[in-house]
Amino acid sequence: MGRKILPIGRALLPRVVGFIALMVGLGLSGCATSWRPIADVPRVALTPSKGEITVQARPGKEIGGMVPVDVAIANGTDEPYRIEPDQVFAINTQGQKILPIPASQAIAEAGDSNALKAGLTGAGKNAVVGGLAGAATGAAIGAAVGTLVLSPAQVAFLGAAIGGSIGAAGGGVYGGFQGQAAAHNDAESQISALSLQTRDANPNYSINGYVFFPKGEYTSVEMNLFNEETHQSATRSSTWDGQR
Repeated sequence: MGRKILPIGRALLPRVVGFIALMVGLGLSGCATSWRPIADVPRVALTPSKGEITVQARPGKEIGGMVPVDVAIANGTDEPYRIEPDQVFAINTQGQKILPIPASQAIAEAGDSNALKAGLTGAGKNAVVGGLAGAATGAAIGAAVGTLVLSPAQVAFLGAAIGGSIGAAGGGVYGGFQGQAAAHNDAESQISALSLQTRDANPNYSINGYVFFPKGEYTSVEMNLFNEETHQSATRSSTWDGQR
């Protein structure tokens, strides 16, 4: 004797459609938020000049309360020089040397500055994604499981309405939290990859990396370099707009 399949009642249909639509809405909203704190712009490496060490600084777009500066160093001498990020200074209009913001602090600052924006953006984007996914899913599920209760067109419409509203709400809440977390993760990933690292500038070698300074009025950037053969230091500078 074959098993009997019971139809889903009118009262139960919204719950079935809503639950599955919520799950699909959350699943499809997972990739709606992305952010890079440092703008993607062409970065020009310096060409080493024979017998010289040259430095060039190019400030970028402000991030929260700080400004990223792309520092390029080219070593055209026959001796290696040690590059230390904490030996790069911004010179303000009063002639004071301003210390750079450590990379770990810059990551936190960049993440915090965009967390609210990313949260709101993520919520909005994911609400749309969740709503569309929920509506489509609700229509399909409603048409499939509710034909014994209402007509296929009526059930599809009901399923789309329920699924769309629940998917949008669930996707929006989830997207808000996800957007804030993504802001911090994106900041850590990009800044760690692009920031100036402690390393050697070997002969006929060029290096680029970002350092970060508090927002302010600056005229130039100054760098102290350490000659690893003579154990003497050298100072090089660049104007704030990249002219040496």
